[in-house]
Amino acid sequence: MNEIRKKEIENELMGTRKLFVNGDLDDAQKKIDRVIDSLSSDELIKEDKRFEYLDFKNPIEEGLYRVRRRDIYSERGEERRQLEDNEENRLEDDVREERADEKEIKLVEYPVSNLFVLCASIALQRGDYGKALESLEEAMEWNPISPEIAFEYAETVKRMGAIDQFFTLTKRNFQNIYSSGQLGHAYRNAAYYYETSNESEKALAMLAFSTGFDDNENAKREINAILKEDGKDHIQISIDDVKKICDEDDIPFGPDPLVIKLSSQNGMYFMQDKNYQMAYYFLSIAYDLTRDPAIKNKLDEIADQIKDKQHE
Repeated sequence: MNEIRKKEIENELMGTRKLFVNGDLDDAQKKIDRVIDSLSSDELIKEDKRFEYLDFKNPIEEGLYRVRRRDIYSERGEERRQLEDNEENRLEDDVREERADEKEIKLVEYPVSNLFVLCASIALQRGDYGKALESLEEAMEWNPISPEIAFEYAETVKRMGAIDQFFTLTKRNFQNIYSSGQLGHAYRNAAYYYETSNESEKALAMLAFSTGFDDNENAKREINAILKEDGKDHIQISIDDVKKICDEDDIPFGPDPLVIKLSSQNGMYFMQDKNYQMAYYFLSIAYDLTRDPAIKNKLDEIADQIKDKQHE
């Protein structure tokens, strides 16, 4: 790994963020564009016939990608076909979809996807929605799993006024969510869709359900605002009501079963292998999503093993 190059990119990211935070949007855009342009000649991450270079931020993202690899590129191609009507680009997408799972996965050590996400944030603040979407699509090529990048993409689509597509993207993002905070975010997005569609009961249901995963103050304030507007003083919605809404509108109800299965099985595998740090990592994800007491017991057991090893 070229540590000098890695440090160079990290410094450029820091410098660009500083410009962005200070409101120097034009200079920030120029700076990040120069860094991104320089990637095309970087041999350490240049795409080739053997490797698919990816920028996952943690093991669960890599694990989900390995399981869902072909489906992800099929979905990504469909998203593009909905946003553009370019037959040449469509052919290129189809070729990549067919070849994506034939290559070996190689993780880059550069924060490449971060560059494109920052570029999108700058473009969004400048009102350049096209560039923001393009940059986020590039970020998703480097990290096709990240729920956070997917949230940014959906938010950009929402700001463009494509509220139905925002809802579709929100629902699609559930399958890659691996934290309770992300789950709460997704249900708040669904609530926003219902609010703009003048369906206050459904919006309340989604907001209330979201607080079970993420104790978000904004969600609570929005609940109170809707209740006040509707002339009510409390929510009259049951968990069955929430389930019915989810079933009717194709919204996943709770965490994705594959994420729970993958995190639980990997946790148990690493526990048996006595790799307690990785076991704790994966089982923490499963517990965060389910609050299963049995998983909590396993986490306590692993924590004791880690302490014992530290005292050896």
